[in-house]
Amino acid sequence: MATILELYRVDYWKYRAEGNANIVLQYIGPHSRFRNTVLRLRKADRLDDSKAGLEGTNFGVDTITMKNLTKESHFATEVIGLLLGQQFVEQLIAVALPPGFLSSLALAMEPSRPESRRQKGVDLAQSVGFLALDHTRFIKPSPGQSDIAVEIKPKWGFLTKSAFLRNDQDIKRRKCRFCMYQHQKIKTGQEGSLSKYCPIDLFSGTELMVQDALDSLVDTPQNNLRLFMDGIQHPVSRESMTQCLSEISTSTSSQTQEQQQKRKPQCIEGDDPLDYEENDSWPVRLTEVLTQILIESPLLKRLGRLQQALDSLDVETVHRLYTYLIEHDSAPLPEPSVEEFLKTAEAFMDRTDMDAMMAEDQEAFETHNAAGLGFEPEDDLEDLPESLKLHFIREFLLSATLKDCSILVTIQRDASAAVGVTTANTTSSSKLEVDAGSPEFHEACHRIKVKEEMFVYKITCIDLDPKKMTSVPMYVKKDRTIVGHYLATVGDREAACGAN
Repeated sequence: MATILELYRVDYWKYRAEGNANIVLQYIGPHSRFRNTVLRLRKADRLDDSKAGLEGTNFGVDTITMKNLTKESHFATEVIGLLLGQQFVEQLIAVALPPGFLSSLALAMEPSRPESRRQKGVDLAQSVGFLALDHTRFIKPSPGQSDIAVEIKPKWGFLTKSAFLRNDQDIKRRKCRFCMYQHQKIKTGQEGSLSKYCPIDLFSGTELMVQDALDSLVDTPQNNLRLFMDGIQHPVSRESMTQCLSEISTSTSSQTQEQQQKRKPQCIEGDDPLDYEENDSWPVRLTEVLTQILIESPLLKRLGRLQQALDSLDVETVHRLYTYLIEHDSAPLPEPSVEEFLKTAEAFMDRTDMDAMMAEDQEAFETHNAAGLGFEPEDDLEDLPESLKLHFIREFLLSATLKDCSILVTIQRDASAAVGVTTANTTSSSKLEVDAGSPEFHEACHRIKVKEEMFVYKITCIDLDPKKMTSVPMYVKKDRTIVGHYLATVGDREAACGAN
């Protein structure tokens, strides 16, 4: 764990964003070696603010905290890295939080936080935070080029085909969780209108469907799409997604600038910029570049298939296994350790041919996945060994992590191509040395050609926190509520997701 004295000034940090579990701060201080870093802090319910008395009593870290720290930092790199691939998983460096710094930081950032997120605050009991690479920027930016980043929260990328699904839940074979949940969010006031986005389209691998999914996210981003330009978050709109890549680089020659200006069709006032998307002379839209990246990179496809393969039983059956174990032991189940999660992931990989899983069409993948469990719906699940019950609950929790993660894609015009240097679709690597006693941050950059223009990009999976065993009852309750409300208000009259 690093103790880096240069980090511990409140005015060196600026509020960036937050989710349900964590708050992210951007480093804005003077030290160049931290220029591309962010600090991730855990959140807690406001009722837990009584723990604040624990904060600042000791600059050291006790044994229990160290175990939790090890679990959180190594879960993503070791467990999820094994499943998704280390190159797609963000690196985390644990940093000590000195006395008084955390509470001052929490107070300073509060005015910048959205009202909708303030039911939780910074967990003032934590003595450790995580330093991570700012994936909205490149470690080595090209002079005169802007860094454009998009954070996508893709959610569940599959329709369940589980043979264990109950007949009264059959709607889940045709409607995805995200689309059904939209109706429940309208009822509870979480959203004012239905999202146009459907994850099944994004995960399809079909260019037109992926493009449509991204355009739908632009129209109704909710909390599933964020846009950053040079590390600063910007509102998502059709205009911003159309224009953010059309700015002429300051490093571009005047002759090239003149040529680009001539290429642009004149947009009549009041027209939608997307109406010009079929015109090859119109500058490349960000969603067009994202579409090609998501199709070219194996990350999205691997993420979707792992979500489904690790959730082969459906939450109802997982809850039955959980209940059997609770009733048998008459005590809460202990939370899995990193080692237990890793053994679960290794066992899954041992029974799974990942190359075949990635190469198969969807129907073949689902058939092979169902055949690899070793038991059938008609078998008495209570007779399964306790170790196997625990194994499939942990698989489900791994799937829950992958369903709740985000994908960050960072894009920049290829400056070498702009000045006439020939570039291949190759991979380059950059690194940022944060501290002599800490690991270096690495990023893998790729090149892609879209509409005769070259771009550099990197793609990373973030927000890969382990899920809790004790959350299983909450998962099944939420699932029943979503499905029940959808059937009561919509029924089965809508087209199946992905049936375009």
